[in-house]
Amino acid sequence: MGFKDILVHVRPHAVDGESVQVALRLAAWHGARLTGLLTLRDLAMLKLLYPSSAAIVEQRVQEAARLATDAEERLRTLAGSGGVEFGFQVGEGDTAELLGLAGRYHDLVVIGQTDPGTEELGVDVPEAALGTCGRPVLVVPRQGAFPVVGRHVLVAWNGSRESARAVQAALPFIALAERITVLLGRSKERYPSITRRPPVDIAVHLARHAGPGCAPVEAVPLEVPEAEAGAGILRHAAAGGADLLVMGAYGRSWLREWALGGATRHVLRNAPLPVLMAH
Repeated sequence: MGFKDILVHVRPHAVDGESVQVALRLAAWHGARLTGLLTLRDLAMLKLLYPSSAAIVEQRVQEAARLATDAEERLRTLAGSGGVEFGFQVGEGDTAELLGLAGRYHDLVVIGQTDPGTEELGVDVPEAALGTCGRPVLVVPRQGAFPVVGRHVLVAWNGSRESARAVQAALPFIALAERITVLLGRSKERYPSITRRPPVDIAVHLARHAGPGCAPVEAVPLEVPEAEAGAGILRHAAAGGADLLVMGAYGRSWLREWALGGATRHVLRNAPLPVLMAH
């Protein structure tokens, strides 16, 4: 089953950035409806600090209304030219919280990679969204153009629950891929009660979901120290010419705090190709 309902984050001053372009192409490819969510963090902060009648709030409300109108018009034009059904929404508040909330009502959430040097959104948005939305998140790099996503899929696999969820989320890509490579990492899980392990094979499983035009699924080991796993995954992606990386998001949560593991964070912040993650 393909994606039918995709959400893309729309930045206030980059309404047609590459993450939006990727989302538009994916929606056309999968025959999905695309919803753009414009997030206005600064307006929410002003409304929390000042009464609604304050001049600074009224001025920003007017500016935000013009911005939203222009953004919706621009995106509807782009969607229409690609034959994509499109919806537009505006949210006021913390960007990660808005995406975490709205993402639960969609099949896939597309977010641009955070730029540590210029980002004004607050927390690392993809990291926070992964921990709260309960849906797969496609992170699009802040630099570069990605006219094709999913022709060569690289799956980072270590047998964990998180990697299994990521593979499940990626099946619409797997079904349309021309090439699939599995990067086999070391499993951290132990099964003390098992004395005979069943002969499971992720490459065989993925081959059953691949389309008729896909090359045989290739499995290669990831032979790097655990501390270098993130960098090792990205090196394999670059060397093999992958245009989509699929991997689980590994972390720990305490109440509402979310802490990602080192490999996940490294990939999220440094990946030069789109990354599909699930937690």
